[in-house]
Amino acid sequence: MTEVVYRDGVSLRTGLRAIGRSFLFRGRSTRSELTSALILIALAEAALFLLIHFFHPPTAPSVHTFQLRAAFEEALALLLLVPLLGLIVRRLHDTGLPAIPGLLLAAIVVASDLNRTQAAMGLYPGVPVLPMAGPVALALLVIALYWSPENGTNRFGADPRTA
Repeated sequence: MTEVVYRDGVSLRTGLRAIGRSFLFRGRSTRSELTSALILIALAEAALFLLIHFFHPPTAPSVHTFQLRAAFEEALALLLLVPLLGLIVRRLHDTGLPAIPGLLLAAIVVASDLNRTQAAMGLYPGVPVLPMAGPVALALLVIALYWSPENGTNRFGADPRTA
């Protein structure tokens, strides 16, 4: 029997393992690891949002206080995305793609989000990005990340489903 049994699935353990390897940029990663990590990060973002708004409910603050609070919330949200860097690289490697274009797409998504936040706060947008650049870059990145993996060993390492 030459059939390979793949036991990795979307789970808390898979997500924690993927996040634990956040700064590992070599090798390959599965779609299950990506999905598990994204679910954990989304739960952390929701908990962060509820925590911030529970302890500091929206009031009529001064413009300066509002801008500081928005900057603090954006910084915390971006920190939660840091574990995705290594995972994006490894996932692109699993599909046989180089990492640089994927990281550039991720940078466009983040720059677009920051630009949108600054515009919503009434600040001068510091990062010139076309309005549709963020959603288009995000769609391309998601397609690349969930693309079918290369079976067997490729130039980036062994197949993580058979290891």
